[in-house]
Amino acid sequence: MEELIKIRKSIKTGSPVVNARDLHEFLEAKQDFSNWFKGRIKKYQFIENVDYARIFYDINGNVIPFAKISESDSQAFERIYRIEYALTLDCAKELAMVQNNEKGRRARLYFIEVEKKYREMKEEATRPALYTMSDTAKRLKLTDYCGKIGRNGLLNILERNRIIKKNHQPLPKYVKMGYFTTSPVRVTEEGMKWLNQMLCVEKTSDNTELKKEIAELRESQKMLVEGVACVVETLLFNKGGHRTEEQNRIAVGHLQRFLDKANGQKALN
Repeated sequence: MEELIKIRKSIKTGSPVVNARDLHEFLEAKQDFSNWFKGRIKKYQFIENVDYARIFYDINGNVIPFAKISESDSQAFERIYRIEYALTLDCAKELAMVQNNEKGRRARLYFIEVEKKYREMKEEATRPALYTMSDTAKRLKLTDYCGKIGRNGLLNILERNRIIKKNHQPLPKYVKMGYFTTSPVRVTEEGMKWLNQMLCVEKTSDNTELKKEIAELRESQKMLVEGVACVVETLLFNKGGHRTEEQNRIAVGHLQRFLDKANGQKALN
């Protein structure tokens, strides 16, 4: 959208406002600004701090705040060098419309479009956050002993815990509780908190036991590999292959150490 007139933001409300001088210049009004604006205020009964607001500047271009500490309003007025008028979009639209020329019609349509975009942005900002499964997996930072858990891993977890169905649709009760939306499936902010509490909070005792079991499994796998290597070495020794006496002695030593370890831990029983 082409910017016909600069749109500013109100410091107090955050709403879009228009500088009355900018509008006067765009409309190519024949009257000088002061008479033009004062006449419009009187004729159309615009109300200060409702339809427009005055902004006071000193000679250096700084805004003069009234009711300032150690300074009375009368003292502040003495420092006023320039006054600007911030118009609401409704006020600016009406001023553009009553100008009754092509520039006025263009300005009015422009303000309507600005108002529409501002309303959409405001609705977007206040709309509850929704997350895809990929976003949810990233935000939860789920991991297992093989690494990070992504979208597919999260879906498998949710399906295994009977939170979603095989078609990846959440169960109605979780939708009703406000954790998910459907069409499309999204996780709400409340759902994110719930999943974080359910999936990411570790139970120390369970975690310790799991780590112990995995460590034992890895040790057993390591011993199995060592055992296979020792059996191969021993077979070569028994067959009298092309090996030196030193190599055969090393193979027998490997096998003996493996058998001692296996018997000690009863890993092969």
